[in-house]
Amino acid sequence: MKIGFPNNPRKDLLKEIEWIGKNKFDFVDLFLEEDQAVPEKIDIEKTKKLLRKYRLGVTGHTAWYLPIGSPIKALREASVKEAVRYFEVFSKLGVEFVTIHANWPSGMFSEKEGIKFQVETLKKLVKEAKRFNLKIMYEPIDTYADNVKNVSEILRKVPDLFLHLDIGHANLFGRMPEEFIKKFRNKIKHVHLHDNNSDKDLHLPMGCGSIDWEKTLKTLKKYYNGTITLEVFSKDKDYALLTKEKLRKLWNKL
Repeated sequence: MKIGFPNNPRKDLLKEIEWIGKNKFDFVDLFLEEDQAVPEKIDIEKTKKLLRKYRLGVTGHTAWYLPIGSPIKALREASVKEAVRYFEVFSKLGVEFVTIHANWPSGMFSEKEGIKFQVETLKKLVKEAKRFNLKIMYEPIDTYADNVKNVSEILRKVPDLFLHLDIGHANLFGRMPEEFIKKFRNKIKHVHLHDNNSDKDLHLPMGCGSIDWEKTLKTLKKYYNGTITLEVFSKDKDYALLTKEKLRKLWNKL
C-alpha cells in the first residue's frame, strides 16, 4: 500500500509537490485543473526533477467538473479535447493511470440518459488515452446516481475502463464502501480516502465521520494493495499527516 496526497490546483504546483515530498508521502495525486495546474503553466522538467528528488510516484487526476455527461454534445466533445491537453502532460511525467469523474445531467434527463452520455464520452477518452500510453479510471462522485448498478453498467459498456474508488463517496446515500470494493475488486486501480457523516461529502480526516474504518480497510486489503490518496481538505495540513499515520498503523494491524 502506498499513501499519496494531492496538490491544490489553485496554488503553485512546485511548492505543493515540495510539501508532499518533505512530508514523506509515497506519491503525488496530480490534480491538473484550473487555475495554477493547467498545461501552459506547468514546467515539465522542473516538475520531473522535484519528483525524482523526493522519489515520488505520480497518478493523474483531471478536473471533477469536466462535462463528460452533458446533454449538449458540443460540451461532451469539448471535454474530450480539454482532457487530451492534460493527457499530454501526464504522459511526459510518466503517469500510467488517469482519473475521469462521473458527470450526471440534471433536470429532465434520466439516469439512463446520463449513462448513455457518459459512455459515449468515456469511449472516446479511453481511445485518446491509449495514444499517450495512459489508462482511464472512472471515479463515481457524490450523487444518488453514483450507485453500484449504474457504475456496473458504465464499466460493462466501456470494457477498457478501470475504477477509481472514492471511499467517502461510496459512503453516501445509504451506500456501503465494502459493497463497491467487493463488486469491483478486479477493476479498482486507485483509491481516495476521506471521512464523512454519510449525508454530505465533507472530506474529513479519517476517524472524524461515520465510516467504520477497520471494517472498510479490512475488506479493501483483502483485494487491493495499491495507491491510496488522502483527500483530506483542511487548511491545517496536520490533519492529513495524522490521517497518514492512522492509516498506516491500522493497515499494518489488519
